[in-house]
Amino acid sequence: MDGLYLLMNICFFGYIAFITLVYGVQSSVSESYYRLPRNMQWLFTVATWGYAIPAMIIGLDLTGNGLVFLSGAGICFVGASPAFHKLGMERTVHMVGAIVGIGAMLAFMAVVGYWYMSVSFVILSLVVVAVKYLRENITWWVEIAAYLVLTVLYHIMLKNQLINLF
Repeated sequence: MDGLYLLMNICFFGYIAFITLVYGVQSSVSESYYRLPRNMQWLFTVATWGYAIPAMIIGLDLTGNGLVFLSGAGICFVGASPAFHKLGMERTVHMVGAIVGIGAMLAFMAVVGYWYMSVSFVILSLVVVAVKYLRENITWWVEIAAYLVLTVLYHIMLKNQLINLF
C-alpha cells in the first residue's frame, strides 16, 4: 500500500509542481491541459489516472467501500476527456466526472467514519472563497484542497492500519 500511496502522490503533486513552476497557477487543474504543448498533453491523463487508480485500490483495500471506486472512476473520466473546452460529450464527461469524483470522495470519507475530513474540505474551500488572492483561481485551489484532504485521510488510515498490526 505504501508504494501505491507514494505513486499517487508523485503523479499528482509532481504534475502540479511542474505546471505551477512552468506555467503558474491555472484557473483549474484541468485548464493546465491547455497550457501544455500538444505533444505533452498526455501528462494530464497520466497525472489524473496515476492519482485516481492507486487511490481506488488503497481505499477499497482499507475499507471495502465502493464510493471510493466511484470517486476514482470520476477522476479517471476527467483524465480520459481532458479537452473540456469543446462542447458536447467530452465536456459533459469531464464535468460530470469531476463532480462525481469530488462528491463521491466527500461521501466516502463521511461513510467510513472520517466525516471531519469532509468538513475539513468544506472549510478549506470556504477559506479559498474568503481569501482574495486565492479567489482568482478558485477552482484550482478547491481541487488542490480535495486532493490534499484525500491524501491526508489515506495517510491517517495507513498509519492506523500499521498501528493495528502491532
